[in-house]
Amino acid sequence: MDRRTHPYEIHPLLVLDATDSIFKADDHFAIWPPSGDVESERISYHGFFWHGMRYLSRWSVRLFGIQPVPLWAQGRKNPHFEKIHRIMPILTFQAPGERYGQVLRLSMSQTRVLEADGFSEKCSVENRSPHPVTVPMEWLVGADFTDLFEIRGMPREAPAPRVIEWLMPDPGLSLYRYQGADGLMRETSVRLIAPAEGKADRSGWSWTLDLGPEENATFFVRTRFREIRGRTRISMSGSIKKVPDIEGVIARRQRETEDFSAFWPKIRSSDPFLDRCCRQAVEDLRVLCTPVREGLIPYAGLPWFSTVFGRDALITGLSTLWAVPELSRTILLFLGRLQARVLDPKRAAEPGKIVHEMRTGEMAGTGEVPFGLYYGSVDSTPLYLMLAARYVERTGDYPFLEKLWPVIERAFSWIERYGMDPETGFLVYRGDMDGGLIQQGWKDSGDSVFHADGRLAAHPVALCEVQSYLHYALTAFSHLGERLGHGRFSEKTGQMALRLKKSFLSAFWVPRLRTFALALDGDGEACKVHSSNAGHVLLSDLPTAPMAREVAKNLLSDNLFSGWGIRTIGKSELRYDPVSYHNGSVWPHDNALILSGLARHRLSFEMENLCEGFLDGLRFFRDQRPPELYCGFDRKNGEGPFAYPTSCSPQAWSVTSLLMVLETMSGLSFQSGHPRMGRPILGPSLSSLHIEGIRLTGPTGGRANVFVDRQEDGIVRPVMEIRKE
Repeated sequence: MDRRTHPYEIHPLLVLDATDSIFKADDHFAIWPPSGDVESERISYHGFFWHGMRYLSRWSVRLFGIQPVPLWAQGRKNPHFEKIHRIMPILTFQAPGERYGQVLRLSMSQTRVLEADGFSEKCSVENRSPHPVTVPMEWLVGADFTDLFEIRGMPREAPAPRVIEWLMPDPGLSLYRYQGADGLMRETSVRLIAPAEGKADRSGWSWTLDLGPEENATFFVRTRFREIRGRTRISMSGSIKKVPDIEGVIARRQRETEDFSAFWPKIRSSDPFLDRCCRQAVEDLRVLCTPVREGLIPYAGLPWFSTVFGRDALITGLSTLWAVPELSRTILLFLGRLQARVLDPKRAAEPGKIVHEMRTGEMAGTGEVPFGLYYGSVDSTPLYLMLAARYVERTGDYPFLEKLWPVIERAFSWIERYGMDPETGFLVYRGDMDGGLIQQGWKDSGDSVFHADGRLAAHPVALCEVQSYLHYALTAFSHLGERLGHGRFSEKTGQMALRLKKSFLSAFWVPRLRTFALALDGDGEACKVHSSNAGHVLLSDLPTAPMAREVAKNLLSDNLFSGWGIRTIGKSELRYDPVSYHNGSVWPHDNALILSGLARHRLSFEMENLCEGFLDGLRFFRDQRPPELYCGFDRKNGEGPFAYPTSCSPQAWSVTSLLMVLETMSGLSFQSGHPRMGRPILGPSLSSLHIEGIRLTGPTGGRANVFVDRQEDGIVRPVMEIRKE
């Protein structure tokens, strides 16, 4: 692999089977098939993952050397545990001299519950035969401690034989240990509590079970993962012989989910399916949220992005701010703590820049990949400023903004000192040619920024949407700075906003295309390409009213609008491919942001069409959730949108995109913590949208209820009700 032209991380490389189960508990996630058996030699990406490494690569049960057949699995809707029921194929045993053999009937049930640093499991084997039976049983275990990047197809620089040490401190405890090149000792401990003694080696346990008619045997397993700096004495962390409280863990996890859901406003509409989608979005977000010092932070997505991505978290914050501003507060505090303070070219870090991605694992620890704490995104910093400004609009919490002010000042300092091109005044990026990302906007595939003739844009690149985020931030903080007494700062940001608008309209508007150029390249040449990026320009006041109308018409044309959503680029472009990651696909979060921009410029006709296509598409996706992205094929009768083969699901900014869409539909907005009603839209398929219990954190306090109903005359009328607490 030539690192100069192939960035390490573009998108997932593995296509997951639709029947796979994916579970998460904090930093631990796992993937297994319907049987529940993990066998990475057969399916390379199955396993139990923690801190960027696979801690168990094999976890499989055999009876008579045969894998029981799964009957059904319960728990797909629950992200933390699964109950699996399996049955043995029909076996017949015939003793010498017997005319007919005896039919063996065996079944097995497993309850597996994930915890933050491991999991517990209960397994019962039942003899349903009318006669006693002797059952040879094996529990196969393996730990390969493979880095997540390796599993996704990235070769190691200098691969060395991986030495896995196996220890057995006592008969019921099995330890697997690996001394990593990053100096960490990684350990998987497996404690077995079984009704019968068996033999054990590094491949697992084996027993012979003697079961009478209708009799069963029950096993309990408790597994834990650890990281240790250097070597240490043998761990006895798994040596406790107490039966794990599986039901207690399940109940606690369910309470956490219920408490999280109760914090959100209640959404009811004339469409019960839409209501279920909203509940699913909140449940999915709870799965993706992981505890940090500041609160709960949303991880980007499962399975390959189960970590913090700055851009994803910030857009998730923008999507949920109206409903639960506390999540955005945590995002701002957490990302502010990780703000770059020093120059580090290998990590694309510059003082004041907001982090793009943080990874754990051996390859991140050794520096083989730069993503341990990586800052290679041009938009995370202006999006951070945008969310901070919007947070104050939502809450009226000016003291919090004052607390955050040093982070704000450093972010603006980065923009001026490192981000802005001194000649054009645009916020630009220069691709990372040493193992990081070449393209550093939200479309970060290596071929995503190009000219109409297919040429890739020369660096440095100024993306159109990034200038919009920046303009929003400059305008907002010009007013906020004045209110907080930062007069010089206020005046400076106001002047920068004026200069940016004048330069942007001159350089980016393409009259022939009736839209804004995708980008401006390092030679000053505009990328005159029809793209969804232009829709993000509507999030600010950069475009004039006539330009905004032209952009909206362009976005909803047959060239860009598939019928389900707006494509990333138009069908007319040379690089268009409906089954590409960024060059013709449809992304839910992209469409939700565009819809918000259309509402800002009061473009109702386009809003209704886009909203209707977005909501119609939900009916075709598994578990009532929009995937990370889907293919950009034209809508056809009798066919739904096709999910992109490597889509992550759930993905934070995708599942919460529905919440941003509902905010836009309701017409709800805030100013200094005060709720306001704008013009709502329902589209032809809905007659009502009710949102109750919106907590008000501003001066008014209490809760707001929003009722949007279609009257008998066909006019949609909103009503807001505010109740003091």
